[in-house]
Amino acid sequence: MGPCAALLALLFALAAAPRPTAPVQQQVFDSGTFTLFLNDARIGEERFVIREERAGTAGPIYRAGAELNLKLDGRTMRVSAALETVGARCRPRRYELQVNGPEVTSITGRLVRERMRLDIRSPRGDEMKEFLVRGQAAILERHIAHLYFFASKVLGNAASSELVLIVPQHRLQQQATMENRGMEIVRIGERELQLRHLAITSDTRTVHHIWLDGDRVMRVEVPEEGFLAVRSDITDQAVR
Repeated sequence: MGPCAALLALLFALAAAPRPTAPVQQQVFDSGTFTLFLNDARIGEERFVIREERAGTAGPIYRAGAELNLKLDGRTMRVSAALETVGARCRPRRYELQVNGPEVTSITGRLVRERMRLDIRSPRGDEMKEFLVRGQAAILERHIAHLYFFASKVLGNAASSELVLIVPQHRLQQQATMENRGMEIVRIGERELQLRHLAITSDTRTVHHIWLDGDRVMRVEVPEEGFLAVRSDITDQAVR
């Protein structure tokens, strides 16, 4: 079992474990499932868990893991992702991605000070990519919904914010702007919920729409890419 798979297994085990009654410094912040669509066709499912650890003056540490089963262009793929961030605005610190399908790709990323280094292994061979990352930053990947939680934390209580988007699988770095578009009524499954709407616009004019219940991502839509992710684990107890 690789490091990414091991972290995912640990995260899911912790998410399923009973919570102790005594106060603890670590807790499951969110966990659940998204149903994923591309151009109105269902392409798979994403299971994820996000854990929060209160640690020192640097602010909270979040650790997240996800497993995706995807069918794209007639190919079946299993994708594993793991991310660690630090601080209230979730600056990325470590990242791992593994794509298992007709071709196998693995990516390991680490942000130290203002440099993000990506080590990539794919059928094209081994690569190294490095980005200079100044200011607020977030990691996003196509078809992975839970990562938008970390992007949304960059905004904090501001009406808008500048940020750097890193898309490791596509070896991209983009400048972007995030804005709070206020509260909206959105249908999630059989329910209509009042959710906060954020929009991230990249320098390529791609707009990423995020709808949140508090800090929980409920829906993600990227119209230019035909992508939609909808939370599918909603219960009466889950909706606040």
